[in-house]
Amino acid sequence: MTGMPDPPSTAVDVAELAALLRERRAKSGKSLRDVSAETGVPLATLSRVESGKVPDLTTFRNVVAWLGISPDRFFPTPRVRNETTPDTIAKVLRSDSTLSEHAREQLTSTFSQMYTMLTIKEQPVRVHLRSHRLFTPAAGDLLANILHDILRALTQEKDS
Repeated sequence: MTGMPDPPSTAVDVAELAALLRERRAKSGKSLRDVSAETGVPLATLSRVESGKVPDLTTFRNVVAWLGISPDRFFPTPRVRNETTPDTIAKVLRSDSTLSEHAREQLTSTFSQMYTMLTIKEQPVRVHLRSHRLFTPAAGDLLANILHDILRALTQEKDS
């Protein structure tokens, strides 16, 4: 889940848009009729926007352009979650009041270990040996046997 944005909560911060429109209009000494003429937005629509109603896209763009600010200002910034799947599940398990504290910790630990084991991508072991007159075919066979023994021991350890 790392780096995944949360879904946006609301479309537009209409209250801020309404406040900025009223403030800018008051500072410039303009009436709704004046702003309507400058933006191409009907007077009644501007009045609804100033009272906090959600504008349509064209109205929104025209009002924001008239205000001289970026439309991005009115949209919530998506939060990025920095939790892993085991972290998220651990939160849920730890908040489950039907489980004892010991059971919560056991489940959290078990899930975390399982997740780790299942997400490890097995990497093949690669060895590059430079040609050297001391490295004979028999030495290569011996090294291969040692590596196979190590792999077998690690696999048995992992399974037990």
